[in-house]
Amino acid sequence: MTIAEAVEFGKRTLASIFDTDPQMRTNDEMERETNSNVYFLLSGLLKISIPHIKFNSKIELTADQIKTYQNWLERRLTFEPVQYITGETEFWSLPILVGEGVLVPRQDSESLIIEIKKHFSNINGKYHFLDMCCGSGCIGIGLLSVFPNSTVMFSDKYSKPIAYTKKNLSKLNLEKRSEVILSDMFDKLNSKEKFDAIVSNPPYIPSEELKSLSMQITLFEPIEALKAGDSGLIFHEIIARQAKKFLKPNAPLFLEIGYNQTEDVVKLFSSARWQEPRVLPDMAGKPRVLFVRNN
Repeated sequence: MTIAEAVEFGKRTLASIFDTDPQMRTNDEMERETNSNVYFLLSGLLKISIPHIKFNSKIELTADQIKTYQNWLERRLTFEPVQYITGETEFWSLPILVGEGVLVPRQDSESLIIEIKKHFSNINGKYHFLDMCCGSGCIGIGLLSVFPNSTVMFSDKYSKPIAYTKKNLSKLNLEKRSEVILSDMFDKLNSKEKFDAIVSNPPYIPSEELKSLSMQITLFEPIEALKAGDSGLIFHEIIARQAKKFLKPNAPLFLEIGYNQTEDVVKLFSSARWQEPRVLPDMAGKPRVLFVRNN
């Protein structure tokens, strides 16, 4: 089986998987997602880039590679995320290990790093950041790559994300500039420690919206990384109440929010007497990042 034949076999195999997925609205969307899945799996299998796959379509797969590829396609038919299947994804152009119990990083969250990079114009500054609800650690790791003299404390409530954060830090040789703690929000943090900025992608999906999520999320990804009560803001409320005492004076806070939460989060943080609350767009122009500043 050549790469070209593997591509066509994968497309045929996965052709119907998205018919029952509430996120797929049109045939074009399903075709794009199928193609994306096939190339992602082949890239992970062959350890080469997708452009390389497309330009070297006559390369023959080995018998073991074919067997693994068929197994991976069968797993994808159960809606298991392709990132779980290959065990890795890309975030901020960095390889991030992922698997059961950790949310797959989304490109939208790169907006947090973009805005922090804009705010701290001196990339050689010795900044100390907190990545709260760190999941795979992708956001804090992105910050460590942008600011070579910075340090990051990673915090999450659950042991599996903590384990993946540690694996990713080790893989990228970043352990010496990081600290990883198991903590339910601010519970285990030392209030004497002050950060130059706090960044967080906390759960923010209201209970009512969970039923409309993609089946790969509802069946495989940790729902606790997404659900945030009826309002979708229970974790933002905790951060609004407690984060100030962990920030240096005038230090910023960057939070990911849902596309329809702008008015509510600005009101929430204004009521908690945070300074300069505003919501910044992601790369698609949708409201994505709440910026506020400590007193």
